[in-house]
Amino acid sequence: MENNNQTQNNQPPVQQVGYQPPYGVIDPNYNIVVKEFLTKAIVSCAISALPIGSIIALVMASKNRDAILDYLSKGGYHTTKIKVCSALSRAGKYAGIGYTIFWGFYLLIYGAIFAFMIFGVMSNVAR
Repeated sequence: MENNNQTQNNQPPVQQVGYQPPYGVIDPNYNIVVKEFLTKAIVSCAISALPIGSIIALVMASKNRDAILDYLSKGGYHTTKIKVCSALSRAGKYAGIGYTIFWGFYLLIYGAIFAFMIFGVMSNVAR
């Protein structure tokens, strides 16, 4: 049997590329930054179903996702928490878009119903 623990041809051992230490080792503000990202992502998802909140959630989630990508481009940790923040921000953004469209149609339908009621009352009064 061969001994696979030794390197062949005196080559140095290969180091892992892209290795990042566990959180909090180098960046002391990691937990604070991630808490802020996660809070904004959860709030944007929570308010995305409200009539005016859908527009606020859309803007909040877009800015939060841009901040997350900026943090990562500056060398921040790409951990599971950051991935969850990014996914929730994306979900809040698309839910905000969807619910904004939904509430727009909702308002349009009820506005049309109200207009038909007004025109119906006005046509009966004119007789």
